[in-house]
Formats: sequence, C-alpha cells, structure tokens
Amino acid sequence: MKKTIILAALVAGLAGCNKDQKENVKPNDLPKAEQPSAKEAKGGIAYVEIDSLATGYQFCVEQQEELQKKQQGYAAQLQKEGKAFETAAENFQKKLQEGKFSSEQEARNAQAALQKQQQTIAQHEAQYNEAMAKATSEYQQELKSRINKFLTEYNKNGRFSLVLTNSEAAINVLYAEPALDITKEVIEGLNKAYKK
Repeated sequence: MKKTIILAALVAGLAGCNKDQKENVKPNDLPKAEQPSAKEAKGGIAYVEIDSLATGYQFCVEQQEELQKKQQGYAAQLQKEGKAFETAAENFQKKLQEGKFSSEQEARNAQAALQKQQQTIAQHEAQYNEAMAKATSEYQQELKSRINKFLTEYNKNGRFSLVLTNSEAAINVLYAEPALDITKEVIEGLNKAYKK
C-alpha cells in the first residue's frame, strides 16, 4: 500500500513536468521542479512525521503508556508463574533424589503435575501475546480513525490530494520540501480535538 502511494506520487510528479523543459532547467541540466508550497497548493502533496505524532499527540502518549503497563503486568504475571514452576521443579528433583516419594506412581503424578503447570504457563503466555496484539491493533485502528477524521476536516478545502507519512524507521518519503511538512499543524489539531 505504501509503495503504491509513493509510486502514485512519483507518477503524478512525472506527469506534471513541464513539456518545455528547456525553459525550466537548473544549472546542473536537471529539470527544475516547480511546485507551490503545501499551504498554497490545491490538490498538492503533504506529509506527516509519524515519529513526531507518536510523541506529540497526547492520545498516542496515553495509549502507549497503557500498552506498556499492560505488557509489564503480563510480564510480571509470567515471571511469577515461572518462579513458582522453578520452585516446584526443584522440590520435585530434591524429593526424587532423596527417595521421598512413597511409590513410582506418586513420582509420575508429581511429574505430570509439573508438566501441566508448564503447559499452563505456555498457554498464559500465548493468551497474553494475543491480548497485547489485539490491544495494539485496536489502538492503531483508533489512531488511524482519528487521523483520518481530522485530516478530512483539515483538508475540507481540498488543498491536498495526498498526505503521506514519513518515519525514521521506515523510509516512505525519500525527499520532501520542508514546506510540505504539516506535522505540527496535525499534532496541534489532533490534541485540540482530543481535549474536548
């Protein structure tokens, strides 16, 4: 999807090149790109720095804190269960070495209980991972919905045909004029709407 947006932006840029490139040539013999700034252009292109949005938009900050608390809670629970299992396994081993089981069947039952405890921990880990994936997905869907709603209102005059994302982690925009960056305006608008 992101590659399609970038490709569409490149195609649109190439299609809009001036036919008479001789008049529009830089000293390095490359065509000079003439595009009005994002704030002036109707149907232009703009971008939002996602990294800045994640740290500047209060909804993101709060939701990330909630996800981190949830993750820490699950990790603490798993650690507690893991320690209980280790203690039970050590006690089993000690009892086995000291011959304190009254029968072989009692030892097998104790070993089976340990295996069941270990399986329960694995099931809990899978449940916690699933719960975290679900919570993260719900957060991302809500964030996308909020951004789309805001951008629809923000762009009701139609000045942008395309709003891209940019991030240090994923290169979506190879080059962009700083005038096309609407991150600050988007963060301010989203925070204003979030406080209501």
